Amino acid sequence: MTDEQQKQVLGRVAAMYERHPYPPVDDDIEAYVRGEAWLLESPNPGFHLYWPYRTRSDDLDILIAGCGTQQAAQIAAGLPGARIVATDISDNSLGQTARLLERIGAKNVRLEKRSIEDTAGLAQDFDLVVCTGVLHHLSDPEAGLAALASVLRAGGSMHLMLYGRHGRQGIYMLQALFRAMRIDPLMVSKADIAALRTLVEHLPVSHPFAAVRHLHPDWQDDEGLVDLLLHVQDRAYAIDEVHDFLGGAGLKMQKLLFAGRTDPMFSPLAGVGGKAFKGLSEVQQRACVELYRASIKKHTFIACHRERPESDYETVPVRANWAHLRPILAHGLEVERPDSGRKAYRITWPYHGEADIAVETTENGIALLEACDGVRTIAEAVGKAGFRKSDTALMRQLEGFLERCARADFLSFSGRPTSSD
Repeated sequence: MTDEQQKQVLGRVAAMYERHPYPPVDDDIEAYVRGEAWLLESPNPGFHLYWPYRTRSDDLDILIAGCGTQQAAQIAAGLPGARIVATDISDNSLGQTARLLERIGAKNVRLEKRSIEDTAGLAQDFDLVVCTGVLHHLSDPEAGLAALASVLRAGGSMHLMLYGRHGRQGIYMLQALFRAMRIDPLMVSKADIAALRTLVEHLPVSHPFAAVRHLHPDWQDDEGLVDLLLHVQDRAYAIDEVHDFLGGAGLKMQKLLFAGRTDPMFSPLAGVGGKAFKGLSEVQQRACVELYRASIKKHTFIACHRERPESDYETVPVRANWAHLRPILAHGLEVERPDSGRKAYRITWPYHGEADIAVETTENGIALLEACDGVRTIAEAVGKAGFRKSDTALMRQLEGFLERCARADFLSFSGRPTSSD
């Protein structure tokens, strides 16, 4: 694609978001000030995901690239001491963000109309770069990622989201259909959008999107339908392609979020593939699980510079020197009690959208989770639950239970493993 063609695409994307601002604004910005609402990408409360060994602080320089209508305001509401730069190519989106910031009196955000590709023009570097749902809409995502990497500090992290290739096959079929019908997102009226929604509601049951429609609720909203099914520029990635994408910019995967969805532990593939499957690399195994699930619509992850040492952020494996880690439970876990058909407790996380990702346990496991308050270490939680560390058989069971919970994304950790446990 030539430079002129890239400019034309950028102009059409900007025009689309001027006409159809996305996401729809949540006007309850005060909930983010009170701590009753938060974003996963925010260092409040997710500081430990980026820097598990550092004391939590909002003394951070943060870039929110492609901030949309509200993301910057929502993050700023919970981080009054942070210095935030938020960029977008849409005047409408920046205006909505400015309105929310004014409502809460936030003075720590600088808004700039700027494309991702021009990020280096900020002439500033950052501890955290947030870019969710933007790179896959660029005509040259590789150039966009390289621009973001150029402003990331050596010990910094990026919170990124890219569309998942296999979970969006039905979407791309509908996008192709609407393009073939010459339906232009810059021209559609509310009546046009309503007609498209009716069409989506009555898709044949055999259509790939009909099977996963519940995982893509955006089509029920006007702006969401345009963003989902009429977007000017859109591409997606399989999990192995995400790793290649990062490597091309001198980055690496620091932490895959919602990792349980591609973890072989929660699929039957290991039993089917045997030694050959187990001999694959972790990335290759996850790529196989993604093909098996066929429902992963996006990949959300934290990246960092390739040179950043793992010792600066790694808290895994759980079983090795684990007692001084502080487990932090995911919000919204659900526990099903034993019944006539199941002798064990069953823990799930509805936010996953994958009901079969579950961890079964006994009353001991439930007691341990109840003792995890985000402050206690594992050793302290074991004591609070009334267990004896000298009971080695029980400790092995609990270690295995915590590892399964971590791999299912039911909990994460802060603190540094020690060699003295």
